[in-house]
Amino acid sequence: MTTPTFIAPPTMAAPLAQATAAAFAQADNGTLQIIELFGAAARLTEARQLETAVQLYRLWLNKTASPLAYAAQFNLAVLLSDQGDTASAEAMYRAALAVNPRFSEAHLNLGTLLERMKRPDEALASWRTVLDYANPQLAAERPFCLQALNNLGRLLEIRKDYPAAEDMLTRSLEIEPDQKNVITHWVHLRQKQCKWPVYNSSACGIAEDKLMDATSALAMLSASGDPAQQLAASRRFVEEKVIQDVPRLSGPEGYGHDRLRIGYLSSDFCSHAVSILTAELYGLHDRSKVEVYGFCWSQEDGSPLRARVIAGMDQHIRIGTLTDEEAARLIRSHEIDILVDLHGLTLGARPNILAYRPAPVQITWLGLPGPTGMPAIDYVIADPFVLPPELEPFFTEKPLHMPRTFQINDRQRIIGPRPTRAACALPDDAFVFCAFNNNFKFNPEVFGAWMRILARVPGSLLWMVADNEQVRTNLRRQAELAGVDQERLVFAGRVVPAEYLARYQVADLFLDTAPFNGGTTASDALWAGLPVLTCAGRTFSSRMAGSLLQAVDLPELITYNLQDYEDKAVALAQDRARVEAMKRQLHEHRLDCALFDSPQFVRDLEDCYAAVALKGNAGAKTAPPTRTTDVMRPAGSSGLPLVSILIPTHNRPDYAELALQSALAQNWPNLEIIVSDNSDDELTRERFAPYVKRDPRLRYLRAPGLNALGNFLNCYENSSGEFINYLMDDDLFHPNKIERMMSFMLARPNIGLVTSFRQLIDANGHYMAPLSGTERLFNVDTVVGGASLGDLMLTNGQNMIGEPTTALFRKRALPDGFGKFQGKQYVTLSDVATWLSLLTTQDCVYLPEALSYFRIHGGQDQASGSRIKIQANVEWLQLLCDAHQHQHFLRNRAGLHEMLTSKLVTCMWFLSSVHEEVKAGAYPLDKIQAVIQQATTILLGK
Repeated sequence: MTTPTFIAPPTMAAPLAQATAAAFAQADNGTLQIIELFGAAARLTEARQLETAVQLYRLWLNKTASPLAYAAQFNLAVLLSDQGDTASAEAMYRAALAVNPRFSEAHLNLGTLLERMKRPDEALASWRTVLDYANPQLAAERPFCLQALNNLGRLLEIRKDYPAAEDMLTRSLEIEPDQKNVITHWVHLRQKQCKWPVYNSSACGIAEDKLMDATSALAMLSASGDPAQQLAASRRFVEEKVIQDVPRLSGPEGYGHDRLRIGYLSSDFCSHAVSILTAELYGLHDRSKVEVYGFCWSQEDGSPLRARVIAGMDQHIRIGTLTDEEAARLIRSHEIDILVDLHGLTLGARPNILAYRPAPVQITWLGLPGPTGMPAIDYVIADPFVLPPELEPFFTEKPLHMPRTFQINDRQRIIGPRPTRAACALPDDAFVFCAFNNNFKFNPEVFGAWMRILARVPGSLLWMVADNEQVRTNLRRQAELAGVDQERLVFAGRVVPAEYLARYQVADLFLDTAPFNGGTTASDALWAGLPVLTCAGRTFSSRMAGSLLQAVDLPELITYNLQDYEDKAVALAQDRARVEAMKRQLHEHRLDCALFDSPQFVRDLEDCYAAVALKGNAGAKTAPPTRTTDVMRPAGSSGLPLVSILIPTHNRPDYAELALQSALAQNWPNLEIIVSDNSDDELTRERFAPYVKRDPRLRYLRAPGLNALGNFLNCYENSSGEFINYLMDDDLFHPNKIERMMSFMLARPNIGLVTSFRQLIDANGHYMAPLSGTERLFNVDTVVGGASLGDLMLTNGQNMIGEPTTALFRKRALPDGFGKFQGKQYVTLSDVATWLSLLTTQDCVYLPEALSYFRIHGGQDQASGSRIKIQANVEWLQLLCDAHQHQHFLRNRAGLHEMLTSKLVTCMWFLSSVHEEVKAGAYPLDKIQAVIQQATTILLGK
């Protein structure tokens, strides 16, 4: 194996570079002690030189025989995991465990890695291994036992194996009772199982007041109808989990935008209740008044719902891979006027993003139907019923009252064909009470009322959805204790949304839960035409369904205590004509009522936004990255990633200066510009001299004698940025190009390329119609898998990504540098080779807007054009052969033989037509012969 040579990158400080060089030398000769190895790697990691740290560990492991090698393998695995190289990280963890099978940290980390790789069964097995040997009675092993138990409990809960999850957490609490986070999950697990009483001290050995004290804000909405207790739960969370006293990123004034920039923040832009409600919202916004941004860390579930949500936004930006501070600074860079958090304090929330105040006005809505307790949130979207004046003292947010209802709805939800009652396991003649709210909203008081209702209405049934067998068992037991035959409880399984909505049409009355009402489920029922009976209390969460009922003109279905709730349910069951009249009303006035008049809701919402937006200097246009460079840089780091714009230029000082000016006008704050000039004269150097003198971001390299590819590589090799974008000297950049593209790079680590439409312009800068082959690939922002895009490029023999100007790419994803594919340097197709090399491991984002511009000008001379065509033909064939032999792309192997035959015949025909130029040295004959031989061998091989 070749020993890696340490070459200090330009960004590395001299003392660190010297110390690292010494460490590499000692590691190479086997004299570097493991403690010194750890110290050197830690310094490199702190300086964000992760790849160098990885190389040092690998060199040490190759050159040093040590019984402690497993510790170095473990540290290397952590680094590899941090870099996203999960396969290598797994291999290194397993290597460490092969040496030390009782290495608990490795088992724990490996399990977490396997969970991230979507291999949950293996993750659970890895954590259970720790429990097989670790002794919780030993102080040194106790933390490992606790972590293994807590990890098991968390993942088992995600997989809905609630009894097993509760068992793991109970064992954890028996070892160490003082674990608030564990108690929080333990309490909510019991709610999810309808395991009453939830606060059972004998089940875990913890006092009831401590169990209540650790109840999450979300769980407290079900556990207590006392608004003071709900606020206290939120405040406890904020005190324990939300950072305080961090610098405010937004100023006290607004930005003065002509259109308000509204940012929606959520991890639920997927198949989730929040998106079910808001899917239509984003597209209904009036673009003459607002711009819509989505900042999310949602799972890519591939659902049509997620596609609709994203399609309704002007900009959708993923922030899942960013720290909270990085995400906040990215949001700040977009000058968002109002940031609307759709998450609250529910599972997966990132309240610390809001703590940095990335927007001057911040609002909470829908995620947590209760107080957040967060000082950084100014308003809660509400209405006069759901948040009346007497409830305001229990909110830290000011109410932003909508005139009709607090809840948006999607009028495009499809209701499937009405099923028969027999298909739903329901008798035709029974009065069917429906309770489709989440099981954790059930409690003994409401369930007791339901059982009394069944007892008073002979032959009636209660129809519910249960997530697991434990819920069904527990509720049947409670029914028997209440004297109700358990057969009168009917449980429905989960179905697709359209079928789920259709089910409401066969029920007679929806029974709401209290003190945590149905939100999405209640509006689902009303949308499908099923009346909802609710019991409104003294909290926001207990008044949601009441707000919805007022908005559909059925206020008579709102009760205010459980006795009235029970009596009303019985009276309605005995008056089917009245129930049918309510159903007709819902059906006939569905699109006329306030609840489902979504366009009017959005107009009202925009009025509310306008009322609370900070106006700033009216009409002023700010450039946040240049005006707030100090704000954009996180404390203790170099700020946002460095982007290198590379400008290779040759004999075009006028065009090159225009290109440089467009690079200097970029909004991205952390930028360097590298110019390599191989011109035949000094005109470009003289033209650029004033820019070099006044702008430290610019480096000018005079490189006479270099050919075109050498000029490209000179730029590349002298660049320091984590991300690269070439700028041809006859092209221009849109000022927002780098910022726009980096929003995708920062949000998605699997993206190695972001490319966009390249607009043709004439000498005066006017748009021209696209030439053949330069049309937009897609009309909306589109993520394309690397394997698919590479396959298309090779199959069609076409550079679908575009010229180097169009694409921003990750430098670290190109281990061989620019212009290479599988170790071979390409000349005419250097850009295609680069894109294919990236696409072997990374995906691509295509943006349809014109972020770069190409000026039409005189073409190449005929001799040059002929040479380039020869090179292109040979290089396309070379790319095709190497991709096949290294098993990249070309997934349709059955069609490869036919395609390669066609390409080879075409290439041979073309070369024969230009044989005089080939003989004159237009392309090395030995390279032509080699690639033809390679293609022939593939075709004739087995």
